[in-house]
Amino acid sequence: MFEFRMFYPRWLAVGAVVLLSASCGDEDGLVTPTDQADHRISITNDEGALSARVSYPEAPVVVEPPSEGQFAAPGRTISLAAQADPLELTLIAEVNPPTIDGTLVQATSVAIKGLDNAMVSYNMVGAPRLGGIDWITKLTRNRPAISASAAFNDTDVSALSMEGNFVYAAASTEPLEFPAPAVLERLKLRGNKFVLEDNLQVPLTSYVGTSSLVTNGEVYATSGDGGGLFAFDKNDLSLLGSYPLDDARWVTWDEEGGRIVVAQGTPGRLAVFAAGGSLTAPVVIDFDGADVPESKSTVEVLGGKAFIAAGPQGVQIVCLDDGSVLGSVPIPDPALLGLDPSVVVTNAVTVDEDVMFISNGEAGVYVARADEDFESSGCAQQQMTMLGKLRFDDLQSANHVSFKNRWLVAAAGLGGVKVAKVEGL
Repeated sequence: MFEFRMFYPRWLAVGAVVLLSASCGDEDGLVTPTDQADHRISITNDEGALSARVSYPEAPVVVEPPSEGQFAAPGRTISLAAQADPLELTLIAEVNPPTIDGTLVQATSVAIKGLDNAMVSYNMVGAPRLGGIDWITKLTRNRPAISASAAFNDTDVSALSMEGNFVYAAASTEPLEFPAPAVLERLKLRGNKFVLEDNLQVPLTSYVGTSSLVTNGEVYATSGDGGGLFAFDKNDLSLLGSYPLDDARWVTWDEEGGRIVVAQGTPGRLAVFAAGGSLTAPVVIDFDGADVPESKSTVEVLGGKAFIAAGPQGVQIVCLDDGSVLGSVPIPDPALLGLDPSVVVTNAVTVDEDVMFISNGEAGVYVARADEDFESSGCAQQQMTMLGKLRFDDLQSANHVSFKNRWLVAAAGLGGVKVAKVEGL
């Protein structure tokens, strides 16, 4: 029997540790926050200091074409034909991961916000729990910059979402007064700078928070083994509802259908909820894959279709209305790459217009193109052409990708973040 125990939110005292400069103003005429810190969070708002982590290659990203036999299994609707229109990608910026308490952390997820901004999360592999969040701005100037960065000395940040002035991080922290390490944490932006004001944590169940989503008046979060889906009021993070879901890996929003969609693993399932926070019994859709324990499996929804990162089963495309499989993209063959099969799994997929980018762990980032726009094609069979693999010279591991407004942002583990401009759409 699932049981959720609500604890009073823990507001982090800031008091005298909040440092503000009266000589600086932002675009709203308010005082611009400078660096801040308390006992667990260190905020750097000095863009000049953060610029040392950013470089600007301004170099083309080579797309290595696929070859016959490169993929471990045939895709249901994938082709290796060369007739698809080519894409041009330019590597605009690379962001090195931060060092926290003397340890280099890894990029775990990215979220593109609007036309000009992106948010990145970081965590530590193994102990201790260390994590961070970068706020990247100025994409449209082709000069991305880290405008603010937060470092956590007790928290791994798995994934994040954002709306308005708040970032919502799914994380794992020291238990303290909470029943389990999994938490949802809120951090505030003011004038493109992080502040400790209104920082808030609320508990989840399980060992780690795996994803978050903010939409309308609610914030949703998932947690792993023994966890579930949780809905909170956006204003104060008071609990609105919860539903037990084992191995809940990712939550996303079906805007067209007004549905909350959660990808679960071991075995692969989608749990589809009506929006609103009450979280009554979901519709469950099975899919192949997502059968590797403690792995990431993202899901995006576009045109009534769920695009699922299904681990060893590559990408699965499923119609949310009837559960039918509309297409699939297999993983590359680990043996041909000289890699252990355990490190070649599809952990994230992202789509926009007629283009799909896929992160396959240590195998890297791949790109495919559909014969129709994903949003307008509905639940028709998806015919796609595999264009190939993106060549990033120092890619450590592709942990997550986000593609929106013709920007591709990739979380590359210890290789940091790659920001690429996509043309030819």
